Amino acid sequence: MKRNLCVLITVMLVLMVFLPVSVFSETYRLGGTDMSIDLDDSLWYVFTRDNIENNAELEELGISYDSIYDVLYNNEAYMDAVLFYIDGDYIQLFVRKRAIEDGIVNLSNYSDEEVLEFAEERAKSQKAEAYSVYKSQYKFAKVEYIDANLGYYVCEFVTFVNKDIYVMTFQAPSPFDDSEYEEIERMIDSIQFDVDTSLKEPKREALWQRVLTGTIRGAVIGGITGAVIAIVNKNKKNKNKQDSQADDTVEAE
Repeated sequence: MKRNLCVLITVMLVLMVFLPVSVFSETYRLGGTDMSIDLDDSLWYVFTRDNIENNAELEELGISYDSIYDVLYNNEAYMDAVLFYIDGDYIQLFVRKRAIEDGIVNLSNYSDEEVLEFAEERAKSQKAEAYSVYKSQYKFAKVEYIDANLGYYVCEFVTFVNKDIYVMTFQAPSPFDDSEYEEIERMIDSIQFDVDTSLKEPKREALWQRVLTGTIRGAVIGGITGAVIAIVNKNKKNKNKQDSQADDTVEAE
């Protein structure tokens, strides 16, 4: 009997650890792209080109359909997601895509050294010193900088898939801390692409000259001023939900 009780308690503890992730994580397939990404929609407000019509969360935030439509379509964005903190701070994620006619097909087909070279050139275009190669199932050029025009701290992941450039831009008014980097990497790791394996890479000769000039100039670059941020004090979904739960636990003790 005692053994059965111990087994039951062990199972319950395991469920308590893993259930929050499975309950709150939602996969967003972005129409008009070959990409999907997982976000914790108990914490993030998530707006895509596919879900903004009659979206109750827009009404909750006091944002008009026309405003969010303009933000997405005028910035070649397919997602605008925001995590608000109770102190007024926030993180915003934009997912953008643009077709690139001349250039690489899939960045993951290239060596780490070549991806790093691309990251370096991307960093130069933003006057950034921090750049690296980030690898999940796919390879990304990772660049970090402060957007001089908007005053945002930016952590940006760039890749090419099926002749399209994808730019995942995380921006915030203050530097990212360790827990935020963990959340950012978790989301990047969740990304899935429908890769068209029939597409072939162009010949390598002079390829990087084209990529490092025309692609950089034509690619989506820099932070965005989003309609959602105008409502920064509306923070009904935020990490402080977790903080309040922790406080309740302390008080109970």
